[in-house]
Amino acid sequence: MLRQISKKRQITLPPEVLKDTGSKPGDYLEILSKKGKIILIPKTVEDKFLTDEEWDKLDKLVKKQRRQGKYTRFTNPEDAKKYARKLMNNEI
Repeated sequence: MLRQISKKRQITLPPEVLKDTGSKPGDYLEILSKKGKIILIPKTVEDKFLTDEEWDKLDKLVKKQRRQGKYTRFTNPEDAKKYARKLMNNEI
């Protein structure tokens, strides 16, 4: 199967490929490059921390903080998640 990369660097995966791998819209793929080849590996995300809408809201809040010159560094993912939850609940 031949697919063209769009101007936005996107491709459409054929339904047969998705069916064969058990993938569906909204699923995640790990992307690797090896010796000039692109490899897509279906992945399951166990920690569904936020919905897509919540990620969008968090992204906007973080960008707003960056514009204000605020940066927060975290030593581990759990601290980052706690901070994100507080930020989303307007506790910061």
